[in-house]
Amino acid sequence: MFDSSFPLSNDDLDLAFTQGQFAVVFQPKLSLIDGRTLGVESFVRWHHPELGTLLPGEFLSFIGSAGRLPELTDLMLHEAARVVSHWRSQQRHWTVAVNLSTDDLDNPHLPKHMCDLFTAYSIPSDTISVDIPEAALAADPDRRLAALSELRKKGISVTLDAAGIDLLPLEKIKAEHFSELKIGGASLIKFAHSVRHSRKGIVAERLEVASANGLSVTAARVEDIETIKPLAQMGFSAAQGTFFRHPDTQEGLENWSSDWLMPVLLGERPPRADTIARARADLADPDLLRLPDASEPSGLNEDAMPADKLEMVVH
Repeated sequence: MFDSSFPLSNDDLDLAFTQGQFAVVFQPKLSLIDGRTLGVESFVRWHHPELGTLLPGEFLSFIGSAGRLPELTDLMLHEAARVVSHWRSQQRHWTVAVNLSTDDLDNPHLPKHMCDLFTAYSIPSDTISVDIPEAALAADPDRRLAALSELRKKGISVTLDAAGIDLLPLEKIKAEHFSELKIGGASLIKFAHSVRHSRKGIVAERLEVASANGLSVTAARVEDIETIKPLAQMGFSAAQGTFFRHPDTQEGLENWSSDWLMPVLLGERPPRADTIARARADLADPDLLRLPDASEPSGLNEDAMPADKLEMVVH
């Protein structure tokens, strides 16, 4: 979360946009059915010339207070379109998800702007999806749900990131507004699995409503093999998280493969540390390369921390 004492200024922000200091990294989303990479979620890094590489929690609130989140969203959407076009030329049919803020939801021109991007880059409308933190729908939900319906009418996939909170009534979680439901992190999923036979709790209820409305369900912030194994039988169709790969560059993902996942899930191959290390090689964030000792608690992925989502300004 942004600290007002952090030495960032509007001049820094101007230079970041004009000099291309913002960079986009991607975290893959994998199928729990066949292990394929289905797509990626995009995150932003600020390569500050004096402060080094800044993670989203260190600057998003500042950008929001400066009223420039829409500008950052535009950058992320353009980069998503560029990457999708490039990957399709390589026969990689991966989708790219972009996180939206409340400012973006309140922008009546967003659907047309996205359609213009699809035309400019010659890509289908379902190749870029948008992730909406549930907290963004806490205020004026009907108007913002109507905005999501407009995106859906254009063929754009919309993901509701529940992040373990229960703000949106179940009757609002339907295909008119969403195409996917994202639930995480690891502790919430493990608890849901422990009580799954009772069919009670926020996760069980949302899995049921997603199934009834034809929505796919992705487990987010997956950090260990124990979290992954029960996901498919619980109703999840995909997963993403640091167990598979930290956010990486476009080039890094092009040299990466998820072929190891299904043998691990089927018990044909142990989830050894060297397997995970290879999956995490060539990271965009070198400080995340070190694997924790078995006695250490696993750290949160700052890109996907619920606090970031609750700020409703995550990119």
